[in-house]
Amino acid sequence: MVLQLRRNGRGPSAQPGERGFRVRGDRTLTQLVIAAADAGRDKPAVINRDNNYAVSFGELKARAQSAAIAMSSESGIDDSALTVALMTAVPGLAVSGPKGLADTLTAIRIQAMMVLAEPQQV
Repeated sequence: MVLQLRRNGRGPSAQPGERGFRVRGDRTLTQLVIAAADAGRDKPAVINRDNNYAVSFGELKARAQSAAIAMSSESGIDDSALTVALMTAVPGLAVSGPKGLADTLTAIRIQAMMVLAEPQQV
């Protein structure tokens, strides 16, 4: 099963287009996680109040980088490395099934979009 969440749109997290306007275009969840980690390393990517834990975007990016190295990924962090990072960082995710993974990916996308929408401190 391959889950790849994409979103089209415009906003502060978008990349400059040909005319200099910021156009987000298609961004994978992995690209959003990397951008959110760069913008707000300590911001939470996953929160579980029942089990009292949180995983930050910085930690998630670092785990994904480690997974990419372990898997000898030539392209750096990809969706597979992000999935491995999530499975090792989020307790119970591996046994939650496809719906649990899909719900977690959706929540991470929302969190990343919120981080990227915040005004950046200079």
